[in-house]
Amino acid sequence: MTVLHLSQTAERSVLRDLLRIDLRVEETGADPLTIQSSINRRMAAALDRAHQVQGVQVETGSYGVGEERPQSGPSRWRGSQSLILRSKAADAALKLAGALQSDGLLMSSMAYEASPEIVRGAEEDLTAEALAALDRRAASIADRMHLNVLRYRDLHVGNAETGGRPVPRFAAAAMAAPVAEPGEATIRVTIEAELLLLAPRP
Repeated sequence: MTVLHLSQTAERSVLRDLLRIDLRVEETGADPLTIQSSINRRMAAALDRAHQVQGVQVETGSYGVGEERPQSGPSRWRGSQSLILRSKAADAALKLAGALQSDGLLMSSMAYEASPEIVRGAEEDLTAEALAALDRRAASIADRMHLNVLRYRDLHVGNAETGGRPVPRFAAAAMAAPVAEPGEATIRVTIEAELLLLAPRP
């Protein structure tokens, strides 16, 4: 018998449908307690505003306060806390982000993603497509070697993964709503297999 090792990938392009916006509250000063108090107050106000917008998922991210010691000048403290917005309603999320920027929050990043629903929806079709292509390729190789495909000995089916170039991250100007275009993501499923090839009976 001959063992044939094959790998086959099926992929498709989809429009990214989930917008993620990362903002942050940032404060600097000489007193860490004052900085924390200001961050807490500003974040509470930002959350209150964000929760009033329907269709936008809101969560807080990292929170830190640390001391900076420049080579010249007195030491100072810097603190920040992040606020994450996710939404399929991009217009509402962008408008909210612009309002939060007007309140003094800073933009850390903004990027479109393919939602888990989009990825799962493509997984089954891509798996079937990759398997069919694997069968055809194995049969073609066996034919060229004057062998027959006996059976699969081992099969590894990967989960759907996304690739492609995301929207670049950037800091947007305050006092105006940021803008973004979704672009496309590539969803792919890869299958690796070992097949047994057998010479035909005389």
